Amino acid sequence: MQHLKKDVNWNKMTHKAQNQLIYFVSGMWCATCAKSVREAVSKVEGVKSADINYASKLLSVEVIEQSQSRNIDETIQSKIRQIGFGVKKQVEGWLGGFQKELEKDSENKMPWLLVSIVWFLAMWASMIAFAGYSGGRLSSREVYLIALGSSMFGLPAILLGIYPYAVSGLRALIYGRLLTLDLFIFFGGLSAMTVSIIYLSTGEAISYADSGSMIIALLLLTKKIENSIINKMTASILFQLHPAQNKVRVWKDQEWKPAEAHQIKRGQSVRVFSGETIPFDGVIESPKCIVNNHLLSGESTAISLCRGDHVFAGAIAATDLEICVTNSQGNRKIDEWAESALIAKKQSSYYSKLFSKIESSLTVIAFLGAGVLALIAWHNGSTIKTIVEAFFVGILIFCPCLFASIIPLSKQMAHLALLKVGVIIYRSDALLDLAHIKNIYFDKTGTLEAVESIYFPIEDSENIDSYLSELSQKSQHPILRGLLKDQKQRGSGLIKKIDEIPGKGSFAWTKDNKLFTIGSKLFLASEGIEIPDATISTSYVAFNNRLVGQIISKKSYDESSLKFIKSLVKNFSGYRIGVLSGDPSFAGQERFESTFENVSYFGNLSPEDKAYKIKPKSIFVGDGLNDTLAFAKADVSIRLGHRILGYGPVDIEIKVPNLNLILRVLDYAGSYRTVLKQNAAAALLYNAIALSLAAMEKFSPLGAVVAMIISFLALLFNSLRLLSVPEV
Repeated sequence: MQHLKKDVNWNKMTHKAQNQLIYFVSGMWCATCAKSVREAVSKVEGVKSADINYASKLLSVEVIEQSQSRNIDETIQSKIRQIGFGVKKQVEGWLGGFQKELEKDSENKMPWLLVSIVWFLAMWASMIAFAGYSGGRLSSREVYLIALGSSMFGLPAILLGIYPYAVSGLRALIYGRLLTLDLFIFFGGLSAMTVSIIYLSTGEAISYADSGSMIIALLLLTKKIENSIINKMTASILFQLHPAQNKVRVWKDQEWKPAEAHQIKRGQSVRVFSGETIPFDGVIESPKCIVNNHLLSGESTAISLCRGDHVFAGAIAATDLEICVTNSQGNRKIDEWAESALIAKKQSSYYSKLFSKIESSLTVIAFLGAGVLALIAWHNGSTIKTIVEAFFVGILIFCPCLFASIIPLSKQMAHLALLKVGVIIYRSDALLDLAHIKNIYFDKTGTLEAVESIYFPIEDSENIDSYLSELSQKSQHPILRGLLKDQKQRGSGLIKKIDEIPGKGSFAWTKDNKLFTIGSKLFLASEGIEIPDATISTSYVAFNNRLVGQIISKKSYDESSLKFIKSLVKNFSGYRIGVLSGDPSFAGQERFESTFENVSYFGNLSPEDKAYKIKPKSIFVGDGLNDTLAFAKADVSIRLGHRILGYGPVDIEIKVPNLNLILRVLDYAGSYRTVLKQNAAAALLYNAIALSLAAMEKFSPLGAVVAMIISFLALLFNSLRLLSVPEV
């Protein structure tokens, strides 16, 4: 595909609908905050639907009538501010300032200092209480003083720990009419404080501050871990074109002057030097030039352009060129791709909805159960402190905290386990979504079609083959990876560090601090390395700034992709497999379609066409910037390798271009779902047993705390199985 297509239904895919409003909501620190906003906005008259992405902070609202959108817009913004969050309507070109807004808002998160203080106070409360339990025979005065001392640490820990839950839980109740776990935790902590204060104030040596504060500390820690993971997802949500390249050369006052990229406007002339990424959409003003569209089209073939031809941001200049800007930052084609991806709505899987319903149901049951126990105590003529204690016992018995705390911990274990094998999970629910996948689509170039490389020495030099062999194993660049002939090769420690610059080349340092420079003629020339005349498609190898050889690369059908498809069909039967490409055909097409009945090839596709081809209940596996729209359309998106700098929103990223890791992810997802279902069932069983014991008056507050901790540890050990990722 030599040119990006312009005759496609561009507006349908990349521009938001006329009856759609987009907002950036700031100040949220948890998923409950996002739920509050969504529910409150959904109840605004004239709103058809509302959906919010907590990671990107973007709220997408569909209104019933476009003519009423202005009035509805004012009502929506007023409602969000009333809840306590900041809001900004996103207008045309909003992507230009989105990253800065996101970075600024990332400061609105639960501070580690709060978590640390709560844990410090809770630990001291527990140690003092434990001293009382194990101190032998003590006088009633001594027992009371120990309970009082424990409470002096435990009560402030509870008060500080429940504050974030109080804010988010009450918001959800008042503005979204939602009974949330956050609200339940707030009332649980409040009741523990109240009953402890009542007993201590009447001279009785009874306090639940130690156990209550430890439970709150544990829940606060799991929420903080989940909050930190989401903030890491948020931090790099946009593709950035070489962030270091902030300055460009613009024609002004009859000369070329440096300027900030964000200051460039439509109609200005900009000069781009060879090897740089073109920062704007524009029209070529140079008589002739050469560009490489591999980030946009997936094809690495150099393209010759003439004056008047269109060029798009993201292409790499192979020669010096000048363009007249048609779309500046925030309005470029790649920006519209990113906008569409960021506001794309993904349907929750069956399991995601199931676990959400279980949590909501348990919360409602817990409130009712605690209330019934308090009501029974009141009916029996009990004192106020006994009634409050009954409510507290009910909170402990029915608390869904066990279920709610172990699920986030299981998600973090999945993150850690897959990270060890080179897989990053940006959306843990994607592992649940894989249960209902029917279609799996692959981008061709860089995914199913590899780059084979051959090294031709220009002069003899020591151990070059050994160094290149190890580089082929450790590098992510497809040309260097193509040098790897034996997948079982193991490195010998010759290479100490690799620094890869997408679209340009690589630097590699040996263990004895010698330098390899690998890349195009233009890249090596920029490093002061003299290169003889050769074709632009040749990559060169320099050793300590001396040219030693060249790498000739060509695209070919990769036998390993055929083996991968065979394993995929064998181990995960039932998938319909599609290969999506900009090329009319490719070398392996006939072999794929003749070998497998359920494999289809779709060629001559633009990035927009790729997205239209993707059906519901699908995975899309790609590796380039041109796959952004397809990533957004698929239920689960997987990026293979890192041909682009930064990333657009994807669910799963496989750091090394190894297709077999996809098989391991699919297999691991099944184990992940099994463990989560077991934990959910165990949590429900615990609540049922606790209810039975409470009905027989066999459950004291201390017994409830001990039972909850033991059950938590049991589920934690069950979840530890998630830390291993088996081979497929």
